Amino acid sequence: MKLSKEQIQYIDDYLIRLGVKFTDVRLELIDHLASGFEASKKEQQLEDYLKSKIDFIQDFEKKRQKTIHWSYQREMWRRLAMFFYKPKYIPFTIMLGFAVYWMQQLQPNKALTLILVVSLSIIHFWAIITGFSHHKTFKKLQIAQPLYSIMALPSLFLYCMGVAKPWLENQYFFIAFWFLAVLFNIAGGIELRNKKNKILEYSKTLCK
Repeated sequence: MKLSKEQIQYIDDYLIRLGVKFTDVRLELIDHLASGFEASKKEQQLEDYLKSKIDFIQDFEKKRQKTIHWSYQREMWRRLAMFFYKPKYIPFTIMLGFAVYWMQQLQPNKALTLILVVSLSIIHFWAIITGFSHHKTFKKLQIAQPLYSIMALPSLFLYCMGVAKPWLENQYFFIAFWFLAVLFNIAGGIELRNKKNKILEYSKTLCK
């Protein structure tokens, strides 16, 4: 039994009444619920079927949020790894390593710390501003909610500099810290931008 457009709309309205606010979540749930009802051999009304699925509906949104969050974190780590094995990234990684080492050799500690803070701030806030540029569009999509958490780990390098200050006085720790901090922030920024663009494309398909 195929559901009519009116029945599909009824499912959507039912989900809205239950408080499912994200459009992409409702679309997935509609697909699950419609397929389940069509495959059901029980003689029951659509409303009764939906009432029997309330626990499933409520759990779906929470579990989906966690899945999306951790998938974004894994993608950020994959992006970081690319700097060490992808041919198009390796030259940049090598040049960055030499640049950090060269700067550490030539500049006094105070100037270096300032350069480090500025370099990380520029990359980090560029990523955040880029991500927030379509914030209104993303309010209706659950896949956009964990988008900014991509920069959570990269931001630790910037916000924990005060704690790391005693170790930053060590030449080799400073070089490693700066090198990894820049790579983490660039990887996070690239991944945030790419995810944002994919979400924008997805949101356009929802409007069609």
